[in-house]
Amino acid sequence: MTVRAPVSAPARLLTLCAPTPDLLERATDDLADRLDAMGGADFARLPAVPAPPAAPGAVRRAVLADSPQRAARRLRGRDVRRVFTGGPGDTASRVYLFSGVGDQYPGLGAGLYRCLPVFREELDRCFRMLADEHGLDLRPVLFPPEPPADSPGPGPAELFDRPPEPQEIHRTVVAQPLLFALQYALAHALTGLGAGPSALAGYSVGEYTAACVAGVFPLQDALRLVTERARLVDELPPGAMLAVADGPEALDGPLGAAADRALSLAALNGPQQTVLSGTVEAVEEAALRLTAAGVPCRRLATAHAYHSAMTRALTGPLEELLATVPLAPPAVPLLSNVTGTWLRDEEATDPAHWARQLSRTIRFSDELAEIWRLPAPLLVEFGPGQALTRLALGHPDRPADAIASVVQTLPGRLESRTEREVLLAAAGRLWAAGAAVDWAALAGEPADALTEELG
Repeated sequence: MTVRAPVSAPARLLTLCAPTPDLLERATDDLADRLDAMGGADFARLPAVPAPPAAPGAVRRAVLADSPQRAARRLRGRDVRRVFTGGPGDTASRVYLFSGVGDQYPGLGAGLYRCLPVFREELDRCFRMLADEHGLDLRPVLFPPEPPADSPGPGPAELFDRPPEPQEIHRTVVAQPLLFALQYALAHALTGLGAGPSALAGYSVGEYTAACVAGVFPLQDALRLVTERARLVDELPPGAMLAVADGPEALDGPLGAAADRALSLAALNGPQQTVLSGTVEAVEEAALRLTAAGVPCRRLATAHAYHSAMTRALTGPLEELLATVPLAPPAVPLLSNVTGTWLRDEEATDPAHWARQLSRTIRFSDELAEIWRLPAPLLVEFGPGQALTRLALGHPDRPADAIASVVQTLPGRLESRTEREVLLAAAGRLWAAGAAVDWAALAGEPADALTEELG
């Protein structure tokens, strides 16, 4: 089949360097004046990606825009969410964050597949392993055939990720290896562009991607682990999960002692962001009680009770599987869902630790506290949207200027930006923070259609 992406505006990444902050401000105003006088045709003739000089000790600034006037307005406004400034030097602690499943959608990654060769090669490699060794053909799931031109668009249920029937891409046995492959390929590509990680963290199954990138699991074994883990989970009885806008200590009153028996604390995402997990009946009753008590909560789009007592039965089979995998200490510092702090070498090489991860509480709030203690943390999220970086920005330990410390790599389902625009913005932010970005690898414009066969 052929993958096509929608035609996008000719977004251009503009960069500036100066030896001092004062000179950078002056150069920014001068560039804004020139852009105001520039026509759209001249702007479109600019290279999509510049090749800025690598001036040692320079301060840097970058902006992405699809017209000269919009670029000028952004530069004059100095909005840190759109105008990226940093330097001198590469002092940022780049933290790769790997999300769990739930927000993936058909077509995710198609734009990057067309314009980023390293991403395409690594994704193809993962998909070949999954097909040859596990019988999973994930290409048509991620890149489905295009619907007929006169077919109706998605309805409200699909747009809000609550389809009446589960899509193939949301089935556990498909979703987990698929997201792993996508995240691994993108992390490999970003590292190849010159912006490798200083530290890593993952959420639930995303921690397996983080561990593989850190060198704990070889790629082939990591794909086997994720695939078998998903198969084991899929065989469990139905379960449910509930996101609650309050801390766990505040839930005893509304839920009562019954919660201790029927519900598990699946995740601590923040001081007032908790996830409960358990049987469908227990979660539905908890939702009714919390709503009656005025505590906001919502069901998560999952058919299983991850990180709950229901998954403890899988600890033994997972430990046996992990005992067949060569485990190594992380080559890059890695945070642990289980402990909420940095993974020790003896934990990384212990099959029992990874086997317990599925049934233990995700202590992501503690992990975020560790991240914000790093020097100049720059959070790079691998997954659609910004689910994890939103949690990070809402954490009480975040610095006041943390809004400029997050990097998105893939658009969420309802975003209008193309994947190439998100990639260029990410490259601009990483370069401004001091990364030695390989601009030549980003310089080519994607073709209107990808003619490579995807199976």
